[in-house]
Amino acid sequence: MQFGNFSNSWYRISLDTDKQIFYATAKQNPEKVTSGITIDEAVRKLALETHRPLDYRDANQPA
Repeated sequence: MQFGNFSNSWYRISLDTDKQIFYATAKQNPEKVTSGITIDEAVRKLALETHRPLDYRDANQPA
């Protein structure tokens, strides 16, 4: 298994394994954190909070 930074995304994703909730954090603004049951939900919420437009690579559904 390889570990490292393989993403150029504007956000980071983490998973709380106890609560089974995903967290999205803005790389440029780390105090901006949102959560969701799916990665897409967490990223959509973060995009709305940071006023960042989504594109097809960020989430499958529009905000």
